Amino acid sequence: MGDLKAVTARVLFTAGLVALVACSDGPPFFIRGTASLPPCNEAPAFDVNESRWVNSGPVTILTGGCPGTQPTDVFQSCGLIWDMTQDGSEIQMLVDNEYIVLGRLCDTTLYLEGGFWLPVEDDGMCTYADDSAEEVGIQEGGSSLVLTEEQGQLAGTGALRIQGRCDATYDMTLTQLN
Repeated sequence: MGDLKAVTARVLFTAGLVALVACSDGPPFFIRGTASLPPCNEAPAFDVNESRWVNSGPVTILTGGCPGTQPTDVFQSCGLIWDMTQDGSEIQMLVDNEYIVLGRLCDTTLYLEGGFWLPVEDDGMCTYADDSAEEVGIQEGGSSLVLTEEQGQLAGTGALRIQGRCDATYDMTLTQLN
């Protein structure tokens, strides 16, 4: 079973279509999904400029297409670092020093556009050694997180619709580190 999970972690979200990936010769990369940023009439409720975050949460497979998985399989995501810069409502996130995800903060809702590498746990651990940096694109119909403040810390939560070789939902939490 461990071998199957190791294989699954490596191939879970391969972006098989060239249309999903638009990148230059090196990082940072921008991975296209189908989500777009909506117009924003509300001022941002938070200033996230020069802040650092980490992602967490379960990934649920929705369709076939990912080798070694079935629809309804659930995997825990591995944390990556998200460095944010903000100009008004416009947010740019550098994920794991490799991927640019664009955002727009309308009041407390952070809309996302693009995609990133999404490694998942293998036998309860995040070693990254077996992962091959396969990417996923953020899709329409699930591209926003709601930011809340608790005890001086910000967190963003929501269910992202993502797609690589298969479709999945990612019940994502972004937690501010600084």
